[in-house]
Amino acid sequence: MSISGIIPIAYALLIFVYLAIGAAIIFHILYYKINRRVAVFMFAIYLAGSILLLLFNYSFYRSVDWYQIFSNFGF
Repeated sequence: MSISGIIPIAYALLIFVYLAIGAAIIFHILYYKINRRVAVFMFAIYLAGSILLLLFNYSFYRSVDWYQIFSNFGF
């Protein structure tokens, strides 16, 4: 398998780990709540921020020419 085939797999694994950690954080925000209103507000802020960061990250990932980067290193 070439390096150009490994990059999308590695990125998908990274996104899966990000989503799993995000799900754990959301679970803890909602399960261990001290104040229900504050928990819902923090959940909304966290969810909006993480979706925004994920979209920016994906758009940056798509804008990189991975073939050119790795061909310069001899892969």
